[in-house]
Amino acid sequence: MSDDDSRDLQNPARADASLPSHLTRNGRRAWVELTAFQRDCLEAVARRERDDRPCDKLGIMCTLGCTYPTVTRTRLEPNLRSLVGRGLLEDRDRSDGATAYRLTDAGRALLLQRAERFADGCGIGAAPTGADGATARREENGDE
Repeated sequence: MSDDDSRDLQNPARADASLPSHLTRNGRRAWVELTAFQRDCLEAVARRERDDRPCDKLGIMCTLGCTYPTVTRTRLEPNLRSLVGRGLLEDRDRSDGATAYRLTDAGRALLLQRAERFADGCGIGAAPTGADGATARREENGDE
C-alpha cells in the first residue's frame, strides 16, 4: 500500500465544502476555500462599489462577463448565496425588488489581505488604504 495520502489536498467538490483544518495557516484558509468564480464575484462587487455602480445580480454578471462570457444566473446565484453565508457579502432587498450586494468588512479584509500577499510575492509595494479605501484616495489627491 502506498504512503501517498494526497486526497486531503484535493480541491473541495462543492462550492460550500471545506478544506481540512490542517491547511489553515496565517489566515489563508478563507481564500483557498473559495472557488475561483467566488473570488471573481468578490472582486466584481468590490469594483462596482468602487465605481459607485449598482451591485445587483445583473450588474455583477456584466462585470464578470469579460472573464466568463457565458455566466448565467443559475451559476451566479448559488455562489452569491455561499458568499453571503460565509459572511463575505451582505444582501439587501432594494425598493425595486432586486437584491443588492455589498462587501462586508470581512470580505473587504480578505480581498485586501490577498492583494497585499500578491504584491509582496511580486516584489511590489501595495498602496496604503484605509478601511474603505477612501482614506488612501484622499491622501493621494492631497485632500486630507
